[in-house]
Amino acid sequence: MSYLSLYRVWRPQGFSEVVGQEQTVQALRNAVRGGRLTHAILFAGPRGTGKTSLAKIMAKAVNCENQRDGEPCNNCNPCRDINYGNFMDVIEIDAASNRGIDEIRDLREKVRILPAQGKKKVYIIDEVHMLTTEAFNALLKTLEEPPESVIFILATTELQKIPATILSRCQKYSFHRLTQEQIISRLRKVGESNAVDIEPAALALIARRANGGMRDALGMLEQVYSYSCQEGPISRDDVLEVLGLVDDAFVARLIDDVIAHDAAAIVNHLNAALNQGKEAGQLARETALYLRDLLISQIAGDKADMVMAGEQSRELFKVHSKNLEQGQILQALRMIMDTSEKLRFSEGQKFLLELVFLEISTLWRKPGSIASATAPQGKGSEFDRNIKMERTNRSDKPDAREVLWNRLLAAVKERKVPTHALLSQGKLLGTKGDTMYIGFQKSYKFHKERMEEKGNRDILDAVIRDLFARELEIEFIFLEDNKYNDIVVKKAIEFFGEDMVEIKD
Repeated sequence: MSYLSLYRVWRPQGFSEVVGQEQTVQALRNAVRGGRLTHAILFAGPRGTGKTSLAKIMAKAVNCENQRDGEPCNNCNPCRDINYGNFMDVIEIDAASNRGIDEIRDLREKVRILPAQGKKKVYIIDEVHMLTTEAFNALLKTLEEPPESVIFILATTELQKIPATILSRCQKYSFHRLTQEQIISRLRKVGESNAVDIEPAALALIARRANGGMRDALGMLEQVYSYSCQEGPISRDDVLEVLGLVDDAFVARLIDDVIAHDAAAIVNHLNAALNQGKEAGQLARETALYLRDLLISQIAGDKADMVMAGEQSRELFKVHSKNLEQGQILQALRMIMDTSEKLRFSEGQKFLLELVFLEISTLWRKPGSIASATAPQGKGSEFDRNIKMERTNRSDKPDAREVLWNRLLAAVKERKVPTHALLSQGKLLGTKGDTMYIGFQKSYKFHKERMEEKGNRDILDAVIRDLFARELEIEFIFLEDNKYNDIVVKKAIEFFGEDMVEIKD
């Protein structure tokens, strides 16, 4: 016989083998045992949670020749034929590819034919929400009054798309995601039966990544095992490499860079991960899980159920949980989740990912409120030193240039928050004639280049027109680390005077 995937080999063959849907299983088993099974049943729930498997178990149970206590025997001819897919009276229909009215009309004609092999003819319609409106209307009468020898089992992952007229004709059962413990227990059993040695940390990682779906978990276990045919157990690092995931230590270091407002380190971290083949969407999701753990740990303390954070990130996690406020975490979570949705439909994934982390870093920039976990003790971080310099050089009353800059930033933020995040890393040097000069440190090259793009520049031009009631040409310049050696800085000093140009290390 040809090779079968693990999820097909380990598909449950009886009610007792179904994992995690105890209430649904018990209700259906009692209905089969008592002969009270309704003619139209709807299974709704996430993918990989057992909807199709349970539908096939029911098809066997109602046609089994040696049924015991509601369980199919799996030894009689009907049971074996259903297991091998050779039973004429169990018809599986994929509504995603057979969604039109013609297919449903054909079904209505054939439903009148008596069963050829078994007691009952069972129609299993998967992804039923994909049917067209006309097809649903054609199915209504058949669902309401089918022949006594027919049972319809509909399965869907999107219950909200099923018309109310269909729902009212079906008995609905909800399937829920499996817990990590249930998935780990099943994977461990599969590993033992197939002589696959896998570390507990690797099992936990697969279970988390499966997001409550047993089929996904078995598929990942098979993928990792095929890749890691080597001596010794399958490790957590093997799972990370094969599935393209990032570990919690990487995410913790990335968040540490965000807290430290180190733009160069943030970009370098993201580039390193993307160059290793990690997906931008996955990076966003893993970061969201880490932020979620931070939030839950602050709320529930030691009783918090960690999803992402583990031993590798324990020390940094403690520092981040202590220093970040719940409001900051919630704000960052919303931004990450919004970006994760945009990444699905965008080709500029690298740019979007860099932008959201840099924007979060900007929003977390509160003087003295957060210090990097890896900042040198005693001297403080570069950000803290800059804040101290700024406080030393600044009088209690802000100068006109600072007031104007703050008004400019506020107006830009009202129009577009990402543009504000980029511009806020710059410094208003002043205006000369019809030109306004905005300076950026070399470490904010990314921000300067993005502000020079047409979209962001147009927003700034529009704000300047509103504030000044005239057109001004914007020139973005670099402030060199060696201060006065830069030609542009010399030009700015010549225009505005040395007291107007402030350059920081």
